[in-house]
Amino acid sequence: MLTAGLDLGSVNTKMVVLDKGTQLWQRVIPSRFDSVAAGHRLLAEFSAECEQTPEQIVVTGYGRISFPLGRVVTEITCQAKGCHYYYPEHSLILDVGGQDAKVIKKNAMGKVTQFIMNDKCAAGTGRFLDVILKAMELSPQELIVAADIRPAKINSMCTVFAESEVISLLAKGTSKPQVVAGLFHSVAMRLASFVASVGQPEVLVFAGGGAYYLPLVEYLSRELRAEILLPPAPELTAALGAALLAGE
Repeated sequence: MLTAGLDLGSVNTKMVVLDKGTQLWQRVIPSRFDSVAAGHRLLAEFSAECEQTPEQIVVTGYGRISFPLGRVVTEITCQAKGCHYYYPEHSLILDVGGQDAKVIKKNAMGKVTQFIMNDKCAAGTGRFLDVILKAMELSPQELIVAADIRPAKINSMCTVFAESEVISLLAKGTSKPQVVAGLFHSVAMRLASFVASVGQPEVLVFAGGGAYYLPLVEYLSRELRAEILLPPAPELTAALGAALLAGE
């Protein structure tokens, strides 16, 4: 049986298709302010490429309520299920998406036992990082170096004010890698406090698009004094969880 999980995110829309529990197909595309249309596009692409249609669909994410097909499940439940697929022995999950951040605690069966979400401020989310890093026009090397140098101090976690602070630091001659290090360090401190409000882990599973920022992973590991585990495709774990739930 083919089962599909659609994660209709605010920035990207993701889809995973399983064939009897084995991953058959996966894809990520930009939501472009219309995650519902992006979800339809992914279904059409899968059908065109594989000449098959999923028998069961679970839909999650930002646009799930508006999607006309499939069963709706919260992204918290789907994220726990997807991360449990890779790490059944570890209970604490940090999910940093484009619009929000979540800390999820699951039990040995992969069921959610506790969770918290950040407020509606962009601070500590993928969007916060994307806006400022894009404005800085960083090279890949400058981004890599940021994990290994002394960070500049970034005081503001508001996207607008932090961008102004970054511009000011650069104007004073602070190097780009130092500024970037300061940015990631500030976000890591905020996220570490967020995680610690649920539990102090020895091991933390880090999912969502924010997990692709390796300097953030490094600073977060230092702040928590914990091992950080990254799923094979951190952005796809909620979609994977949705596909797994579709088969149950």
